[in-house]
Amino acid sequence: MNNLELTYVPYSTKLKKPFRASGLIITERNGFILFLKSESKSIGIGEAAPLAEFGSESYKETERALENFSLKLSIDFANIEESVEQNLKTYDMLPSLKCGLELAILKLISNEKKTSIPALLKRSYPEFILVNAVIGFTPYNKAGETAAELVGNGYGTLKIKVGRDDFEEDIKTISEIRKTIGKDIKLRIDANAKWNRDETLQNLTSLEQFNIEYAEQPVKNLDDFLFIKDKIKIPLAADESIRTMKDAEEIVAKKAAQFLILKPMMLGGIIPTLKIAGFAKGNGIESVVTSSFENIIGKIGVVNAAALVNNNLSHGLSTADYFDETDIPDPFPVSEGKILFGSK
Repeated sequence: MNNLELTYVPYSTKLKKPFRASGLIITERNGFILFLKSESKSIGIGEAAPLAEFGSESYKETERALENFSLKLSIDFANIEESVEQNLKTYDMLPSLKCGLELAILKLISNEKKTSIPALLKRSYPEFILVNAVIGFTPYNKAGETAAELVGNGYGTLKIKVGRDDFEEDIKTISEIRKTIGKDIKLRIDANAKWNRDETLQNLTSLEQFNIEYAEQPVKNLDDFLFIKDKIKIPLAADESIRTMKDAEEIVAKKAAQFLILKPMMLGGIIPTLKIAGFAKGNGIESVVTSSFENIIGKIGVVNAAALVNNNLSHGLSTADYFDETDIPDPFPVSEGKILFGSK
């Protein structure tokens, strides 16, 4: 197409409240807002929000690559997804930067053609995207109240962070939540690989009584998934185990999990996420798209990815409570447990 001019602005955003998961506390997000300008003066905006703890490159690695950026864009519109991927192949080892550049390119082309990302990619999408709420390490005696409030706000799926030092606290939390909200609300748990394989077998067996939709990343590696998968009744979901198409292919081929959790910022963008989700679906495995605590610009890409995966599952897109309001309005606010997508 033409040479692109890149400018970028670093940012640091403190969360209104810390996000706690097993072994990880996120108190702020640092990244870059990217502006790509074409020779025709069209502009596309993206966001690179690296988070090495989630599996991306580091902030410094992103910054160094931006300082040396050079890209001549050449797009084959008959095969746009593969074409964008080829243009960004240099950044395969820098997934958050690749994700930000991809979004900026797709928005630039969409702006030039006066169309939307779904139309550009020739993908179908739903009117609404279902969204899950997250309950972090809330004290168990307050967990029921928190869950009831979320259900009252329209959420039909709750994801509960587990992996406390004392598993009894986890089980009391889940018991209190299930007792409060009843049997019709879906519950997911996420251990962020805190447990070893023996702990996982024991803990998930104890949790079978609560009708858990799936257990997300209870163990660290593929061998552990394979060890436990046929010994428990609760379905498994792989998150941190998936950072490349090769990872996904191995998990799917070995039927190590029944769900894939896909973070576009950790995978290189919308197109790699859709490629993995399509491959998984062809093999009977569904995907859930989740945020990596991007700012509003990055959220646009994550929401588009969730919409274009186009299934009936609840996706992890509800992060607004962790951020102060900005001058940029959120085009995809969550209301009553869902996002109105249309073709924004």
